[in-house]
Amino acid sequence: TDATLRLFGHSEDDVRLTLYRDKAAWCPYCQKVWIMLEEKKIPYRISHINMRSYGHKPDWFLAKVPGGLLPAIELDGKT
Repeated sequence: TDATLRLFGHSEDDVRLTLYRDKAAWCPYCQKVWIMLEEKKIPYRISHINMRSYGHKPDWFLAKVPGGLLPAIELDGKT
């Protein structure tokens, strides 16, 4: 759960996707997306974000995802 990059044999330049998931690692919706990425071996970055019950979300995240809901995916710089 502390990993921030999963490559599956690809180079870091091949990573197009960022998964924004809960910092506590217990959100079932985040887990479903995480499991799918792992099973498909899609290279991705991970950014851990507080759930509302654990504190405020960073302003930069709310600018990308105005509703603040998790999980969120950014593909090629677009959420």
